[in-house]
Amino acid sequence: MAVRDQLITTTAGLMRRKGVAATSIADILEDSGVARRSIYLNFPGGKSELVTATTMAMGEAITAAISGVMERDDPIVAFANMWSSMLAESDFDGGCPVLAAALGQHTAPEATAVAVGIFGKWREVIAQRLISDHIDPHTAGTLAATIVMTIEGAVVMSIASKSATPLYEAATHLNELVALHRPPDRSR
Repeated sequence: MAVRDQLITTTAGLMRRKGVAATSIADILEDSGVARRSIYLNFPGGKSELVTATTMAMGEAITAAISGVMERDDPIVAFANMWSSMLAESDFDGGCPVLAAALGQHTAPEATAVAVGIFGKWREVIAQRLISDHIDPHTAGTLAATIVMTIEGAVVMSIASKSATPLYEAATHLNELVALHRPPDRSR
């Protein structure tokens, strides 16, 4: 793995576990095993630039994953399953790096702006699926925003409780909400 990629991967893991403010250059160096000068050769803007690049990279990866789960028969449960797997891999110790960036506005404001854009991409991906399920485009957009907000909140609650139960409770009720806006099946 290239040093740049190694730094991004390490930073993402630390952001998921500790948040942006508590992720220090010393932690990144210790966990990655790279030399200090490697950070500044790859990220001349230091921690802020590294956190922004990490947010972009993780945002792209998660957007691709969400795009994949939106193709499933029950995309909302698949979205919950995706997060449940990610949380279980970290023993419920690591959350969403994009959310961490959104909350790190005092330490890395550029990363926060990137996070806002990524949340918008997630909304668009989900809205497109809802539109393909014949939900009005405006309603699909607001439902998609509700889905992103609810799942991200459920991720936080799952970490706190060390259980995926909040994700599945959220998915159940989100599916009920979406069903209210889906047009009746006219084939009957």
